[in-house]
Amino acid sequence: MREVRVGTRGSRLALIQTECVIKRLQELNDCNFKFTVVKIKTTGDKIEESTIKEIGKGIFEREIDEALLKGEIDLAVHSMKDVPTSLPVGVSIVAVPERLSPCDAFVSNRYPSLSSMPKGATIGTSSLRRAAQIKCLRRDLNIVPLRGNVDTRIRCLMEEKYDGIVIAEAALIRLGFGGKWEQMTIELFPTSPGQGALAVTARSQDFDIRSLASRINSPDDMEEVLAEREFLKIIGSGCSAPVGFTARADGNFLRAICGLYALDGSKSKVFTFSFPRGDPEGAGRKAAEVVMNDNEIRWFWREYGEG
Repeated sequence: MREVRVGTRGSRLALIQTECVIKRLQELNDCNFKFTVVKIKTTGDKIEESTIKEIGKGIFEREIDEALLKGEIDLAVHSMKDVPTSLPVGVSIVAVPERLSPCDAFVSNRYPSLSSMPKGATIGTSSLRRAAQIKCLRRDLNIVPLRGNVDTRIRCLMEEKYDGIVIAEAALIRLGFGGKWEQMTIELFPTSPGQGALAVTARSQDFDIRSLASRINSPDDMEEVLAEREFLKIIGSGCSAPVGFTARADGNFLRAICGLYALDGSKSKVFTFSFPRGDPEGAGRKAAEVVMNDNEIRWFWREYGEG
């Protein structure tokens, strides 16, 4: 029986995600593998969130990628939206398990919806995209930073430090959050590429492990994620600009919604796309080209730079 060491961050959400992947693998494999969780403390777990934004993507994966390449682990489980669009040589995304909701969620102890919040109410988020989207809808709200992992953010809400928060719906589902929330639809809130999806990575040349992990891959969800990541790669704004792009497999078509926003909520533009299935990277590239060549949003590129 081969031992498969599965690397992950040590947060509660990361461990739950990893256990979900292991459970799926155990259900599908022929019992020739034994799975062991290896917790890895990454750079992103050690520094302040303000510094995270300065460094950008990759700080939650770097040490895990290094552990893969050194042979210290055999698989790794990540939140897809944290995975850089360019991976180290020798590391590959080998599976995207069934994706949970890509949507954001509004959570409050006091108000049932974002629209029901009174003028001046405090809403917590540290995402530039979410802040800009909220401002486009409600410029009268007070948006304040909300830092820490998902457990910390929910605890801050329960302690009534905020009137409401906006957070990934998939995180609430995975953590078994018992309260109510309002789903922010993709049409209203296009989200970060990869949100709600997991990435299972392995060494590119470890064909036994690649074959094992591929058995839990969801082709529809992989196609969505590949389109979203290619779009992000082409426009080059990373996680530092208020832009959302969400793709959904729909029968024979891959449909996508993109939104670009001014931070003060004064301007925005939403694009909708429909592409034939089968070439997700091509779909992401075509969507990016349309967005980047649209003269109505030159203000966005002046503010945030063009990829």
